[in-house]
Amino acid sequence: MSELELDRERVIQTLCTHFAHDNLDTEELERRCEHAYKAESSAELRALVAGLPALLPDETGATPLYGVAPIGRPEVEDKRHLVVMSNVRKKGQWTPARHNKVICVMGAAKFDLREAMMLHGETHFQVNIVMGELELIVPPGLRVECDGTAFMGEFDDSHSEGLAGPDAPVIRVTGSVLMGAVRIKTRLPGESALAAWRRKIIEE
Repeated sequence: MSELELDRERVIQTLCTHFAHDNLDTEELERRCEHAYKAESSAELRALVAGLPALLPDETGATPLYGVAPIGRPEVEDKRHLVVMSNVRKKGQWTPARHNKVICVMGAAKFDLREAMMLHGETHFQVNIVMGELELIVPPGLRVECDGTAFMGEFDDSHSEGLAGPDAPVIRVTGSVLMGAVRIKTRLPGESALAAWRRKIIEE
């Protein structure tokens, strides 16, 4: 990764930290992130955070864009999600189980991890999709390892790890898809689907 790309990731993380501290609203966050992905120099990137309130040392842009459950907090070992001709959504502040089994038959499941309290180490999603869809929304900084098979279906891993550290939690997705889809996407905290689509177009 070039120095410019590293600066870009740092600025985006700083903007998201300001958003978390209510220094930016959603519209302004999206606007500045869009400019960040278009910027062609570090000076342009620095201009995007100029004038914002100073952050405390523990509130800098190096702060991960995901939450982590406190060490020693009781955790759920196994959780089963059965979705049959219906929809299941999980978002906001929640903690996935260590092992999550998702069975989706002619339905749709959506798990948004951007505000979730992630467990240390590895969190496993074992999926079996039949004529259905699973969407997993992951913030930058988490590592995702995907190992699935598809028959007349799709396993789409579009996640971008960003500045994932060596101790970052790992999301492992395994399983199979029959005439359906598993889609793993990256979105910034507070970022809409439209803004994420715009950002992806700019990146490409």
